[in-house]
Amino acid sequence: MKPRNIRLRRYLVAAAFAVGVGGIVSGGGTGFLPPQAAAHSYTLGTIMIGHFWAPPVAQGAKGAAVYGPFLNAGTQAVTLEGASTAIADKVRFRIEKDGVESWVDHITLPPNKPVGLAAWREHIWLSGLKKPLEEGGSFDLTLDFGDAGHKTIKIVIESESGH
Repeated sequence: MKPRNIRLRRYLVAAAFAVGVGGIVSGGGTGFLPPQAAAHSYTLGTIMIGHFWAPPVAQGAKGAAVYGPFLNAGTQAVTLEGASTAIADKVRFRIEKDGVESWVDHITLPPNKPVGLAAWREHIWLSGLKKPLEEGGSFDLTLDFGDAGHKTIKIVIESESGH
């Protein structure tokens, strides 16, 4: 397998585990995460937020990406409108395709469909880093879902998603 395919496969397995695929119990549009996934997983109403991570970057880097899975277990689409963190001047949503980067204003989470933020699709981009991101470290990131609310999550710094 090519390295990208191996990373994709690991990411999809991690995303499925983090959002509880196979462990989600349906009933009235609600679900739960298995206890073993709770360490780096969060919920906000019907929004399930899996293990989010960022690769290490050295001091002086232009920015850093943040990746991870979501599952909106509700019946209506939810919009991730923004994010913020104390370790960066600016947080935006980025897409890089064929070496060309572009920016989007929001990320839509359709009902009952996993959405993974990844290098090859939308992801969170931190600009103006105030410190290097070192392997094994972590930082807080607050996600803004508009009317659905805000949720602060811990971002683990690792070479590739370990969960």
